[in-house]
Amino acid sequence: MRRLLRRLRPLRRDQGGQTLTEYSILMGVVGGGMVYTAIEFLPNFIHALQRYYDGFYIMLNLPFP
Repeated sequence: MRRLLRRLRPLRRDQGGQTLTEYSILMGVVGGGMVYTAIEFLPNFIHALQRYYDGFYIMLNLPFP
């Protein structure tokens, strides 16, 4: 129980800034990875969706695109 309480004690004055910096760097990396993935994924997804619907309409032989 004492070990747990030692871990839960407040951070020292010099540890707060380091923790905030590490967190902001981590969030920047995660956010950048999500943006990069979206930029790479969305055009391919839209192209695949268009091909799917084009094939669907050709198969049904509908008069409208």
